[in-house]
Amino acid sequence: MTNLTKRIAVAAVGIPLAVGVVYLGGWFFTAAITLIALQALREFYHLAESKHASPNQSVGLVWAAIILLWSGWMFASGSEDHSSDSHIFEGVGILLIGGYLCLFMLLGTLITLAAELFRARENAMLNTALTAFGVFYIGLSMASLFALRHIDRLFLWGTWGETGASLMMTLFVSVWLADTAAYFVGLSIGKHKLFPRVSPKKSWEGAIGGVVGSTAAFVGMTKLLIPTFPLDMAITCGVVVGIVGPIGDLAESLLKRDAVVKDSSGVLPGHGGVFDRFDSMLFAAPAVLVICYWDAIITMLF
Repeated sequence: MTNLTKRIAVAAVGIPLAVGVVYLGGWFFTAAITLIALQALREFYHLAESKHASPNQSVGLVWAAIILLWSGWMFASGSEDHSSDSHIFEGVGILLIGGYLCLFMLLGTLITLAAELFRARENAMLNTALTAFGVFYIGLSMASLFALRHIDRLFLWGTWGETGASLMMTLFVSVWLADTAAYFVGLSIGKHKLFPRVSPKKSWEGAIGGVVGSTAAFVGMTKLLIPTFPLDMAITCGVVVGIVGPIGDLAESLLKRDAVVKDSSGVLPGHGGVFDRFDSMLFAAPAVLVICYWDAIITMLF
C-alpha cells in the first residue's frame, strides 16, 4: 500500500468521524478532543526526550487531562444555561474560565517542580519547563476548541447542529482547505522558498494560495451554515487561519527537525502522528476564539 493510499484511507475514516463528533458535541466532543490532545502531548514529550530531556510525562498528562475535561464540562454547561443574547454578560464566562485556567497552570507548575525533587533526573529546570510548556502549548490550545464548540454568542450559532457546531465545522474546513490549497498551488507554481531551513518544500506562492483558500472556505461556510456571521469577521478569521495555521505547521516542523525525526509518531498511517495532524489547529483555534470574542474581551478588560 502506497503512502498516498494510506493517507486517503485514514482520511476516509477520520473525516466522517470528525464531522460526527463535532455534530454530537457534549461529552462525545470533550472525550475526543481530550484523547487527541493527550496523544499529541505524548508525542511532544517524546520529541523532547530525543534532546536528552526528561519531561515528567505522568504529571503532564494528568495535568492536561484535568484542564481539558474541566474546560469541556464548563463550556458545555455554560452553553446549556445561556438563554439570551444580551451583550451585557457575553465574554464574562470565557474570561472567568480563563482565570481558573491560569490558576491550574500555576498549581500544575508548582506540582511539577515538587515532583522533580523525587525523580533524581538531570536538567531539572529543563524538565520542568518542557512539562509545563507542553501542557500550555497543546493542552490550552486544544481547550480553546471547547469554547468555540459551545460558544455563548447567539449570532455565531449556525443552522447545523446546536451552539457552535457550525462554527467548529467552518474552522475545520478552513484549516483543511488552507493546507490543501497551499499544497497544490505550491506544487504547481511554487518557486520562492518560504522557510527552507525548516521546511524546504513550502513556498510563498503556496502560502498565499493557502490564505486565499482558507478565506474562501471561511466566508463560504459561514454563508452556508451561519447566515448571521458578520462578513468582516468571517474574512478576518479566514485570513488569520491562513496565516497562523502554516505558522503552527512550521513551528512543529522546527521541533521535529531539532529532534531529528520525520514524524512525531506513526500512529496515523501516511499522516504521521496526531501532533502532525493538529499542529495548524493549535494556532488557528485560539486565534479564531480571540476574534470571535474580541469586542467582549476589550469591554471586559477596559
